[in-house]
Amino acid sequence: MKMICYRIVALFCLMAILDACAPTRAVLPLCYKENQISASVGGPLIHYGNNITPVPYTTVTYSRGITDSTTFFASIHPTSALYGNLQMEIGLNKYLINNDSAKFAITVAPTLNILIRDTLKRVYPQIDFNFIKRNPLNDNYYYLGVCNWFEPATKKINGEKQANIWFPSPQAGYVWNTKKGLMLQAEFKYLVPFKRNDIGPVEYVKPILPYGGMGIYLGVSYKF
Repeated sequence: MKMICYRIVALFCLMAILDACAPTRAVLPLCYKENQISASVGGPLIHYGNNITPVPYTTVTYSRGITDSTTFFASIHPTSALYGNLQMEIGLNKYLINNDSAKFAITVAPTLNILIRDTLKRVYPQIDFNFIKRNPLNDNYYYLGVCNWFEPATKKINGEKQANIWFPSPQAGYVWNTKKGLMLQAEFKYLVPFKRNDIGPVEYVKPILPYGGMGIYLGVSYKF
């Protein structure tokens, strides 16, 4: 019975790492006192019968510019909450480089991911880096980066030594800006490329068997 409990918890932690990575929030930092409400849907691609479909996880995010170079954001995952998992994040997104003349920027986003399920409570630090290239003809832009999750626990739930503490996920996305304050976002993630995910009932689409997963996300934001 104890071994079954260990496997259930281990499976939950693996799925949290693969599934909780939402699309990049506030890709470009907001201006001072500017606000943004965002919603997204998407997740890892899984085999569902004879089809392949993204898991429809949802995220709702509020962002606010606390300076012209730094944005605060807080997110919650409604779909996870429906299944008894409380998942939320708080973090900052900040310019490291912002070159207006060359139309590119580099940002860093330190984040705390909070996961609660029954008696299991975890906090995962995360730090994202993105290179952003603006379109010189309009307000659209694409970005390339990496989402980095960290496992703070030195031991697994069964007492074994934690083999990995760093879980990177490369990402690429595009943002379309409209003239009415709305923004549309599409993002692809290669989720944890070196992590085995062939345990449990969910069969993930794996670019390199049996490691990692592929995630697709769509989002919409309103800035005011």
